[in-house]
Amino acid sequence: MIDYIFYTIISLGCSFLVYYLLLKNQKTFQFNRFYLLISSALCLLAPILEISTIESVPSLTEISLQSFEAHHVSEAIEIIGTPTATTTSSFTLSRILWSIYVIISICLLFRFFKNLFGIIKLTKQNYSRIGPLKIVETSDHKNASSFFNYLFINSESLNDEPYSKSIIQHELVHCNELHTLDVIFIELLLCVFWFNPFIWLYKGAIIQNHEFIADSQTVNSGIDIEVYSQTIIKSGLKEYRVPLTSGFNFIQIKNRIIMLHQLKSSLLNRTLKISSVIILFAGILLLSSYKDLKEPLLVVIDAGHGGKDSGNSNEKDIVLEITNALASLSDDNVEIILTRSHDEFLTLKDRAEFVNRNTPDLFLSLHCNASQNKSINGVEAYYDSNNEHHDLSLNYAEILVEHQLELFESRGVKRASFFLLKNTTVPGLVLEIGFLTNEGDRVVLTDKEKQIEIAKSLYEGLLEIRDLQ
Repeated sequence: MIDYIFYTIISLGCSFLVYYLLLKNQKTFQFNRFYLLISSALCLLAPILEISTIESVPSLTEISLQSFEAHHVSEAIEIIGTPTATTTSSFTLSRILWSIYVIISICLLFRFFKNLFGIIKLTKQNYSRIGPLKIVETSDHKNASSFFNYLFINSESLNDEPYSKSIIQHELVHCNELHTLDVIFIELLLCVFWFNPFIWLYKGAIIQNHEFIADSQTVNSGIDIEVYSQTIIKSGLKEYRVPLTSGFNFIQIKNRIIMLHQLKSSLLNRTLKISSVIILFAGILLLSSYKDLKEPLLVVIDAGHGGKDSGNSNEKDIVLEITNALASLSDDNVEIILTRSHDEFLTLKDRAEFVNRNTPDLFLSLHCNASQNKSINGVEAYYDSNNEHHDLSLNYAEILVEHQLELFESRGVKRASFFLLKNTTVPGLVLEIGFLTNEGDRVVLTDKEKQIEIAKSLYEGLLEIRDLQ
């Protein structure tokens, strides 16, 4: 998600810079309009299109330790001291930020629909027709503005014939060009991508270009350019238009008058600039849509026990099913390597050596718990506080435990010096997913569909860990 935000901000910023430098002051209004609309949409979609010219390498999830020599040593868990529970955070930073994003987006969507319903309410009033325009007279002093073929205008303005003639012709252009669709489109993008500063700049550019189009076509219809310029200045003294509408007024009056009187550049000049824009934008699109440049999170998953060591009840088979399901999810974001992909016995030493040899970003040993007290249930994780990566291990453990809470109760994260954690040189943890001695947990752990759900939730946790890197 962080990668996506970064790439969209960069690509949208570059695209807007191309517009600002090459198109903003050109009277290629229709091209400018479609450039702004298409580039905004494609820049937001590009990072998930993943255009790639390189074939993906084979998945490494099938690598196992089958060639390793089996040793007849019991996989007893070594704990130094009494494991002490640490307080786990109920909310990770990413979840807090996600909550803030959702709240702001909901507020913006609420504002959007509030404005939309307000306009719909205005359209229910009595109106008169001038061509395709439905004229709705209002008593407020806002500038004239249009929504599709509805024109909202102050009653007094209609009595000023030169002013009203310019307004009606101007708004007729907005109606014929369907500028309302552009406004709705960019407003909806703002509700979702409000965090991207260039979306706000795009909104201003789109609305300004609408006014340039309407001004140009209004003057071309036969209205005197000097009279029309005075009308623009007069409109600037009034309040702003109704939200979500295309309006005769625009705050940047100076820009409109300058553009109105500016001569159109030569055909060759316009052709060169448009060609440059297309080439530059194609390059921006290609770079922003290229395969995710961030390295995948490399994870070694160890299915506990195996072979002659069955663990608790049928623990070795349960964790093997889950790890194999998890390995099947390995992709360009999370690359998973298994210590074993079938039922075989591996020593703790072999497992530790395998981890150190592959130097993953995270080592995860998966187990099922057991207790004489059959009422005890839930998921818990262990990390070694003496490991040089203990801070990362604790953080990763909290994330993975949290992602299991739809199926299990949380027993938190605890400190312990397991052999594998003590003898590996990477962030690592042991995850005990439920108690086989508890009826509720056992039902979940032995259910094939639930095992797949556990694997998916572990993968989602690994994705969150990757985003933090």
